[in-house]
Amino acid sequence: MPFAVIAWPAAGRVVVVGGSEVSRRITRLVWDMRRDGPYRAPRGSELAALDALADAVARGDHAAATEAGAPLGLAATREGDRLLLLSGNGDERAWLAIVLRAVPRAVVEVPHPNADLATELVGLALAERRPDVLYLQAGAHRIAGAPPEARDRVDCPADVSSRDDAPFSRVADVLVRRGLPQIQLHGFADRDGVDVVLSPGAAPEGALLTAVRERLADAGERVGEGDDERWSDLLGRRNVQGRAAARAGTAFVHLELSRSLRRDADRRDAVAAALDKALDAT
Repeated sequence: MPFAVIAWPAAGRVVVVGGSEVSRRITRLVWDMRRDGPYRAPRGSELAALDALADAVARGDHAAATEAGAPLGLAATREGDRLLLLSGNGDERAWLAIVLRAVPRAVVEVPHPNADLATELVGLALAERRPDVLYLQAGAHRIAGAPPEARDRVDCPADVSSRDDAPFSRVADVLVRRGLPQIQLHGFADRDGVDVVLSPGAAPEGALLTAVRERLADAGERVGEGDDERWSDLLGRRNVQGRAAARAGTAFVHLELSRSLRRDADRRDAVAAALDKALDAT
């Protein structure tokens, strides 16, 4: 059953049906995020705990991931074969949401929850379809904890796609060095002639990007790529996770989804199905 947004208010809670209780908890957390929420970067022994967490997640080890997540303030919840590790909302360590099932073969990433509305619903729908997909999400709004003088994304400590000191980035870096491909989900306001903007970021193109392109086109979405002035600002070439993938030689798919697509439950589910098929093809 696809996720279905029953209400899409300008502010307040979204109502979602379908999916697991784990997915519903993440959705509630995302809709409660605040732009002015607290946030700080990890420090001291937290850095080693993050490395231990990433190692455990890469191995699909639920017990070790739970143990490593505890000193990071990550609450563990089990539901069937799912382990949810979740930061507390309103905590200065609002760092991560992770859903781990089996040993992961790929990672689906949501770096800007709440800011890029409903990207988590696409990522969760893919993770629901595939036990071998790890769900990795930032734990705070992208401008949480930003100083008043912040003028660029890199000045915002919680904007994880721009900051290599974010826990999200540290975990992703370990995973890509283990060879795991990343599919990273973003959102943009509607533009003429395009539904999805697809890019490898700083990484080279490869089989996964080709498969994603073909499956999205099969789903009827208009895919924009390359240096077209209509979407050249959406290619993610400075993306921290994409640069890590380029260094490691692993696949990175930077996927920007239009607002109209993200508002449509059937189209979101079709995109998740297309990504599922693309992973099958590679």
